Amino acid sequence: MTRRLIWGLVALLTLLTVLGTGLATRLEREPVQKREPPRAEAERNPYLALERFTARMGGSLERASAAGALDRLPAGGTVFLDRQRQQWLPAERLRRLLKWVEEGGYLIAVAEEAGAEDSLLDSLDVVRPQKNESFTGSRVLPVTLGSSPPLFIDATRQVIVAGARQPEWAASRGGRGAQILHYRVGRGNVTIAVGLDRQLSNDRIGEQDHAELYWALLGRYDRSPHPSVLLLSRLRMPTLSAWLWENAWEAGVAAVVFLLLWLWRVVPRFGACQPDAPPVRRELREHLAAVGRYLWRAGALPTLLAPAREHFHTRLALRHPGIAALPDEARASALAALSRRPVTQIAAALHGPADTPHTFSEALRTLHKLERDL
Repeated sequence: MTRRLIWGLVALLTLLTVLGTGLATRLEREPVQKREPPRAEAERNPYLALERFTARMGGSLERASAAGALDRLPAGGTVFLDRQRQQWLPAERLRRLLKWVEEGGYLIAVAEEAGAEDSLLDSLDVVRPQKNESFTGSRVLPVTLGSSPPLFIDATRQVIVAGARQPEWAASRGGRGAQILHYRVGRGNVTIAVGLDRQLSNDRIGEQDHAELYWALLGRYDRSPHPSVLLLSRLRMPTLSAWLWENAWEAGVAAVVFLLLWLWRVVPRFGACQPDAPPVRRELREHLAAVGRYLWRAGALPTLLAPAREHFHTRLALRHPGIAALPDEARASALAALSRRPVTQIAAALHGPADTPHTFSEALRTLHKLERDL
C-alpha cells in the first residue's frame, strides 16, 4: 500500500468524524405522536382513557356494571350515569338516588335518546324534542362555568329543553335547545348532558375541551377531598349466585348446612362387610295372593271366580247332594227356597257372567253367604 493511499484514508476518516460530530451537536430529537389501533382493554372499556385521566389528575374513578351499585352510593362523591339505564332505575331506586343528591351528592347523567323512557329526566321536568337540531354553522359549543373562560365541546343534533323547573345554568345555542342543563337539588347538583358518553369516550376525550370540562365540573361540584367518581355504564343484573349472596346469604348458608347434614346421614359409612341375610321362604298364601293380584290387574275376573264356584259346588254336594244334582235353574230355585234369597242373585253367582269388578264382587259375596247358610 502506497503512502498516498494511506494519507487519503486518514483524511477521509477525519472528514467523516468531523461531519458526524457536527450532526450530533446540531440535530435535536422531537417526539412524534402516532395513533395506534385500540388494544383489547380499550375495546372492552370505552372509558379507559377517562379512568386514566382521572387518576392522573389526582382523582379516582370506579367503573361498575351491576345495577346494585346504585344502592351503595359514595357520600359526597360523584355518580356518572350512562345511558340505557331505565329498566334498572325503578321508582324506589330513583327516589333513593335523588335523596342522595339532596344530601350533597353530585350526579352527571347522559340524556337518553329521544323516544326512549327516562324517568330521571322526567323527575326534573326535562323535555327531549323528537325533532333534532339542524346545524347551520359551527358544531363547536362554548360552555361557561362561572367566571372561568369558556370551554368548547362538540355539539350533537339531539337537544334537551327545560320545562317548568328552570336550571341553574345551561349550555345552548340561543334558545334552540340545550346540550347541558345543570340543576341545584337540595345541597347537591345534577348535570344533564347530551352526548357526554361519546365526548368522554376513548376516541373523543382528547378533542376540543371535553376532558377539561369533565374535570372542571368535578372541581366545582364534587364535595369529596379528592374527586371520587362512580361510573355506572352498561348496567346489567347480577348473577343468581351473586344476588343470593348479597341478599339472602343467611338462607344460603343454612341450606348448605342442612345439605351437609343430610349427606352425612344418607351417605354409607365404610367399615367391615356384613354377611348377606338368608333368603326368606315365601308362604303358599303369599304366592296365591300375588297370582290373584295379577289376574285382577289383567282383567281375568272369570278365571278368579271359577275356583270359588267349584268350591261351593263341592260343599253343596256334601251337604245337599239332591240339590247339587238338579239342573242350573232348578238348583238356583232350590237354593233360594233354602236360603230365602233372590233367585236372580243366586243364578248370577252360580253361572252368570263376571266381567266387571262389581259383578265379580257380588257373585263372590253371594257364594260366601250361601255357603254360610248351608
